[in-house]
Amino acid sequence: TTGSADNENFIAVGALLGLATGWEATGSVGITGSWVDGGGITFTMIGPRGATSRPNVGCLLGRMTAGADVISSGATCAVNLTSTLDPQARVGDLDTNLGTAGGLVGTAEFQTGNDITASYARGYVSCHGTGVKACGGLAGSTSGSNTTSSYATGNVSNQTTSDQSNYPSHGVGGLLGFYAAGALRESYARGRITTTVPILATGGAEQSGTAHGLIGARGEGQTNTPAATASTSYWDSTVSGITSINGANRRGNPQTTSALQTPTDYTGIYETWRHELDANQAGEEEPWDFGTSTDYPILTWGHGAASLALQRAPQPTAAQYTPSYDEMLIAEEEEEPEEYVAPPIVYNLNIRFNVKGLTLDEGESATYQVRMSQSPVGHPARVAITSNNPDVVVSPTAVTFSSANYNQWQTVKVSTLRDPNDTDESATIAHRGPSLSYGSILVTVNDTWPGAAVETVNGHTVTTRHTLDAPYGVTVTAPDTLDTNTHITIAAPPPGTPQGAPGYGLGQSAAARMLADIRVQGTPADGLTICLPIPAALTTEAGDHPLTLLRYANGVWTPVAGAERQDGDDGAATLCAAGITEYGTFAAAYTLPALGAVSDFAAAAGDTPGTITLTWTPGANAERHWLAGVKQSDLSDFAVWAAADAMGSHTVSNLEPGATYIFTVTAGRGAGDTRQWSAWA
Repeated sequence: TTGSADNENFIAVGALLGLATGWEATGSVGITGSWVDGGGITFTMIGPRGATSRPNVGCLLGRMTAGADVISSGATCAVNLTSTLDPQARVGDLDTNLGTAGGLVGTAEFQTGNDITASYARGYVSCHGTGVKACGGLAGSTSGSNTTSSYATGNVSNQTTSDQSNYPSHGVGGLLGFYAAGALRESYARGRITTTVPILATGGAEQSGTAHGLIGARGEGQTNTPAATASTSYWDSTVSGITSINGANRRGNPQTTSALQTPTDYTGIYETWRHELDANQAGEEEPWDFGTSTDYPILTWGHGAASLALQRAPQPTAAQYTPSYDEMLIAEEEEEPEEYVAPPIVYNLNIRFNVKGLTLDEGESATYQVRMSQSPVGHPARVAITSNNPDVVVSPTAVTFSSANYNQWQTVKVSTLRDPNDTDESATIAHRGPSLSYGSILVTVNDTWPGAAVETVNGHTVTTRHTLDAPYGVTVTAPDTLDTNTHITIAAPPPGTPQGAPGYGLGQSAAARMLADIRVQGTPADGLTICLPIPAALTTEAGDHPLTLLRYANGVWTPVAGAERQDGDDGAATLCAAGITEYGTFAAAYTLPALGAVSDFAAAAGDTPGTITLTWTPGANAERHWLAGVKQSDLSDFAVWAAADAMGSHTVSNLEPGATYIFTVTAGRGAGDTRQWSAWA
């Protein structure tokens, strides 16, 4: 998505929505369970001095105001905001050219209720030039808004140029760029901060135009603006490069990468991170999954399996994006690339590349950069980019150079597709104008995809690919209706495929786990028969529980009908299903017994005043029980959310004699993707 503005005000740009507002409405506007994955937004403010523009740019949402909320949502894309306008231009008494950019939301302000809850941003955010107010990993600017249980992991950059250094951004932060009149709690940022704005260090004066690991600039001292607070929120001092702090608990606290990753539950720095997120449900929620001791926390509250896979995917690199200026590649910090001038030189508009060519393995991608050596005259020059090999794909397929950007590097991404042959290939990436050739890049493709085999299936020749260690043992049998052009691929499951499924056991150890990704180019009318080996460790783990074949697609595991166990003469066991016409990731699993609800829930007086003992009959097949309780008269005065150490009882103390309390209990088992809960009693 690209945008530009000339002499306009209050422009809002987002991949999902530009503007969300409850203005003059009796109710609020909610964006819930939504996310953006991939791509980027570039917004450039252009125009003469005195022109005015006030854009708010975010990956998910540009601007939220007057009672709009973002809940359990996320974004992974690059956000780039550039301004060449005068930041002191005004319309009446309104400051203009105060643009904001955020990895999730550009701006949330003007009214209370513009809250960000249990949401994340994983993309890179960069701001350049003059009239930019704030730049933040999660949100550019928040005022009158609460940010709760949220995080940002992308790098944040603010770069001014030599003739614009008098007008730096007001705030640059790993989570929030500018922050006023609200509450920030139980949140973190882990991105690197690259900026020409002064970094607010210990002892530094609170001022406009500062950068920090969590919050850039704060709104203290403004008329009628309550002090913004930040409690139990952190930034990664190892990654950000910012280790000092001015005003602990007002701008969060620094933690090393190890300190942020080591806890695997609500302990240590995360002890208070259980939080009441749903006003309609009594008690605190557990919104976080802490993963292993080498993972950062991710959000689970309101996030489905697809969102969890996106959050656990590798952190994007700047090279995956296509920003409009080379300075926006904030993650690389490389020197000016060595230039290669591509012949022929045509009308002084020759193309310059930063490489002579690329060498890739099949299935990989890389980028190169391109620019012009002289400015086009009269009108912009559009350069079409094409590949002469269908297995080598370029993005974008065209770039445009003008007198304003002809000497700025533009990035082109080259991706190679996996094909059914075992032959090394090449492609020529051509760059052409309407009637001119601007030169080319040679791409060499190494066919390194392992395990290619040509097999005969029902008289048809098909290509089968095994990317897992041999012998893998997955077999695919095709019916007579198989098309001669069909190619069957058997590969390791894609990154991010959950290793668990609610209600099923996929094997707790690697030896017991059997997953395979099966892709078919061309669909047989009668489907395929797919057989997965049953590891001996899985049989042992399953015990008397029946085996089933699961298919993972669209973020959900579902059982495959008709799957049966087959025992071979050699003693090897397989799990087979016929007539499969929908392909994806398959797993051999066993069915867990039903999780029963708690019953006979009761309370009895304790041994001392203010103490009660809760008892219940445990839920069938439960591994643990969770207890929640609130004081009826004042929900904030007393609350408990705790694991019941004993399967059938728990003692609660420090209660007020004569007051009324409400308690609930649920049975549960599993963790992460496999977590299950019974009904509440």
